[in-house]
Amino acid sequence: MSPSHWRRLPADAAEWFDAAEIDRGRRYNRPLERLGRVRLAASVTVVAAFVAGRVGPRLLDALPVRSWAVQVVVVALALQATSLVYSPWFAAHRALVYDKRWGLSTQTLPGFLRDQLTQLALGAVATVVLVIPLYAVIRTTEWWWLFGWTVVAGLTVGLGFVYPVLVAPLFNRFRPLDDEALAERLRAVARRAGLDVDEVLVADASRRSRAGNAYVAGLGRTRRVVVFDTILDWPPELIEQVVAHELGHWRHAHLRRRLPVVLAAQLLAFGLAWGLLRQPEVLRVAGAEAAGDPASLPLLVVLLSLGLGATSLLRSWLSRADERQADLFALEVLRRPDRLAAVLRRLARRNRADVDPSWWKRLWASHPPLAERMALARAWEHARVPGSG
Repeated sequence: MSPSHWRRLPADAAEWFDAAEIDRGRRYNRPLERLGRVRLAASVTVVAAFVAGRVGPRLLDALPVRSWAVQVVVVALALQATSLVYSPWFAAHRALVYDKRWGLSTQTLPGFLRDQLTQLALGAVATVVLVIPLYAVIRTTEWWWLFGWTVVAGLTVGLGFVYPVLVAPLFNRFRPLDDEALAERLRAVARRAGLDVDEVLVADASRRSRAGNAYVAGLGRTRRVVVFDTILDWPPELIEQVVAHELGHWRHAHLRRRLPVVLAAQLLAFGLAWGLLRQPEVLRVAGAEAAGDPASLPLLVVLLSLGLGATSLLRSWLSRADERQADLFALEVLRRPDRLAAVLRRLARRNRADVDPSWWKRLWASHPPLAERMALARAWEHARVPGSG
């Protein structure tokens, strides 16, 4: 029976990786997981203090401008600025200390600071673009939860289109792949997959990390394959496997297919926020008088985050199914399960992957464990090749 992307395959990491590889993945990832929990606790503590301490109302009392639009922008930017208390320090530790110790990071201090400032500026622009129309709706109608969701959904869809063209170049430089023989091989893989590729580009990922990857992006009918320069020294047949997997995501329209789930999660979050912000005792927590009061913004952010979190397990499960389907697509196109297994093993080494994750980590992960993906390749081979099982 052919394997299904909807079902996980039981897999023992020890069958595919030796003890040293399993131990290395644990030693690299487990401290990061603990650090992630500390970071989450720090973010929750800071936001809770912002809300409970009524920082928003205090700012508004001190603000000489009475325009609600200016007020909501000030509160939004102040809330965003609270992340500076913890976020850059955790990121700096990983990029400049921890990953360097493991030979994974190539980031420099100037490059790190430049990235942080760029992210901060983009966040500020996105905040202004989002909160003004959102609060204009909230202040206008009791149906604000529905119209507010429409505003956020529109920005979500729009960002998905413009990110590869407008945002990604702010963080990486792209150039045409100068190895024409390899570029033609990758175009040939795309043609075999039933897709036309306009460009094969190389991203300068090595300026930050030695981790390897590739992706397919584009607007409308324009498609481009982007290969990280960190994998250009790999054998061409393995680069083909990486690209075939990414083409599988595009061929099955995973981003578009997952979009309704994301939008439904946002709608659920807005419904939750609307219901709770109708309660005076909830508004008093933030020192707000009504949902349209700019002082309610921190509480709205918290409630929307809780609503989105309620669907995170479902979205993770769907993401893992998409990854299996992309693997199966690559197998159907190239029909080389041995090379897919070789790519996964190489990625495990290069990216310091946790090849034997805990059940809890598997539950929340966006990708199936590498051993499971390798077992999927073997199951596909047994189903397709007579006598292979």
